Amino acid sequence: MFTDADLEVASDAKMQMLPVTSIKPNSQQPRQNFDQTALDELTASVSEKGVIQPLIVRQVETGYELIAGERRFHAAKKSGLTEVPARIMEVANEAEMLELSIIENLQRSDLNPVELALGYKNLQIKWGLTQEKVAQRVGKDRATVANTMRLLELPDPVLLSLRNGEISMGHAKAILAVPGTARRSALWKRVVSESLSVRQTEQTARSIASVTRPKPVKRQPTETSPELYDFTDRIRRSLGTKVRIVKKGKKGSIQIEFFSIAELERLVDMLSRM
Repeated sequence: MFTDADLEVASDAKMQMLPVTSIKPNSQQPRQNFDQTALDELTASVSEKGVIQPLIVRQVETGYELIAGERRFHAAKKSGLTEVPARIMEVANEAEMLELSIIENLQRSDLNPVELALGYKNLQIKWGLTQEKVAQRVGKDRATVANTMRLLELPDPVLLSLRNGEISMGHAKAILAVPGTARRSALWKRVVSESLSVRQTEQTARSIASVTRPKPVKRQPTETSPELYDFTDRIRRSLGTKVRIVKKGKKGSIQIEFFSIAELERLVDMLSRM
């Protein structure tokens, strides 16, 4: 597996000028969205001064595949450059490509939380790693990786909203505190429509969670004495319905079940004639 030092090794490799058309984008690139304004600014800089920092690529059958420098590569294409500086690195397989891409992105600029979560998940699946091992590979603590990956439990519209920057990581964590897809979606719609702050979202989530949290069932004392059992059975046979006697100390109550208004009327009539 790669270490962060592998990128430094690649940086020491001999630089070559490669045709832009010989390089294809990284198929394992965790980053899905690029800030258009920042990309336009980089394109303007590349047009004026060229690509100063070399790309890192690996050789494939059809030419080269990008490992690091996705934004510089796109900026070079947009500015009309025909060649770019690059260093070639040996990479054994697709899983190593993914790992190196994540490490490179973490070193240079943060992915958005959803891209980061997907990157961690792909890394975990391809390498069969535990969350703790994933954390070690990317230089994060396990809790950070676990909390980031948990974002993938959010409904798709909420993930898209987070990816696009409509809501923050703080909002997303608060929404996760609410149980159930429907409730999470409803809270997200309220966050967006009412422009709730993270604190307001947390307070709302706590309120929703407290309402939906199942209340502990109080156990009713059961009639254990032969005497109470006999009384219960006699009333049940007389009324023809389920009866329960609940005794609390010297006091108690009799619970008589009915399953329709007609049955209730029948029971009331029978009791009134007793």
